[in-house]
Amino acid sequence: MKVLHVITGLNIGGAENMLAKLIEQGGADEAVVLSLLSPGPIAERITARGVSVHSLGMRRGIVGPGAMLRLPRLVETIAPDLIHGWMYHGNLAASFARRRSRRKLPLVWNIRHSIPDLAMESRQTRVLLKLSARISGGPEAIVYNAYVSRDQHEAIGYSAERGMVVPNGFDTARFAPDPNARNAATAIFGLAEDAFRVACVARLHPMKDQARLVEAAAIARERGCDIHLVFVGHGLEDPPAELKRLIEKRIPADRVTTSGARTDVADWLPGIDLLAVPSAWGEAFPNVIGEALACGVPVVATDVGDSARIIGRNGLIVPPNDTDAMADAIIAMAARSASERAAMGAAGRERIVREYALANVAGRYEELHAACLEQMARNGKQ
Repeated sequence: MKVLHVITGLNIGGAENMLAKLIEQGGADEAVVLSLLSPGPIAERITARGVSVHSLGMRRGIVGPGAMLRLPRLVETIAPDLIHGWMYHGNLAASFARRRSRRKLPLVWNIRHSIPDLAMESRQTRVLLKLSARISGGPEAIVYNAYVSRDQHEAIGYSAERGMVVPNGFDTARFAPDPNARNAATAIFGLAEDAFRVACVARLHPMKDQARLVEAAAIARERGCDIHLVFVGHGLEDPPAELKRLIEKRIPADRVTTSGARTDVADWLPGIDLLAVPSAWGEAFPNVIGEALACGVPVVATDVGDSARIIGRNGLIVPPNDTDAMADAIIAMAARSASERAAMGAAGRERIVREYALANVAGRYEELHAACLEQMARNGKQ
């Protein structure tokens, strides 16, 4: 089956990474990818697998009429058997392409965001959510990667009949415990051997709340916990002035490292003592939580999206926007012995292997696509 994946862009992010992982996993579906924006670095991973990547060349925030005219023509040229949208803009573009197609094509939406409070979203996102809810009965299926996300979207009017949850999947052969990773992390980030290593892997965005983690780490240091804080993510190769000033004021220079997005996370993440996820809102299923647990690294995260469900007893959950709670959790994890943290990490890896293995998740997508195509065929005969 030829599946056309329509996605907002191919920069480094959770949805983009999950799409690339599904393509890298391979399987029965023949994938083609259409990016609304100009292709970003994830496109290289996709084309390396022999999969075509097309682009409408849109600029962020601008939907030109020319691009909308090219979209249905491009879809007709690709001639897919099914259209699979990713993220709000990609879903709407996929719906438009399906509507303008001369053939009856099954449609799947994919949602990767949680909305605990609509007021926290931008005006543009609120408009997209309202419009999407209105037409959400159109796709054959709406895939959410988190149960919390499904509940929240259905509460604002998304079709409950169409909704289903397919979690993120992880390559547990690549993301795995590695005794050499500690040396790799030391070499890459200049870490002190005796410091407690806390990493935050997330792009720079207000919802990721990196500043709160700086404050929490500073509190933990004031209370005697020798933390080396590592920030990795797009936009953090040169942090903005406000965040840079906060880091310089609160954390000694030899106990903090910032880096842009990296493709070698699996090589050094097992050499970290703790993953911290301080997100304030918006997360559904943070990929890095599954990656850390697969590497045997325990996690401290805010109670946003399905983070608590994923982590279970293999880390600690704190309320969002609570600096003291985050600091307390980091201190509590640092106070545990290395063997206790290793046991927690081993249990976390076992759970990821059992419930979130990439091969199983990719298989669920293939089954969904086949079921949607069969449903469309049945409806056509009625």
